[in-house]
Amino acid sequence: MNEQEKDLEKCEQELFEELLSVILFLNNNGIPLDNVKEMILMKVDRAFIAYEENKIRDRFSEDFEK
Repeated sequence: MNEQEKDLEKCEQELFEELLSVILFLNNNGIPLDNVKEMILMKVDRAFIAYEENKIRDRFSEDFEK
């Protein structure tokens, strides 16, 4: 496994832990899990829209090739 793959794996683990913490916090404070799920899905959908609108992949590719 190269360095980039290790970094990606670390980021994925940190994201998982962060999401789990948020889910547990919200549920523990009275928000039903179905509502938490909907909030997360809504934010993910918005993130993908912003990702495409701002051409993040193209910008990343340009910066990476420099």
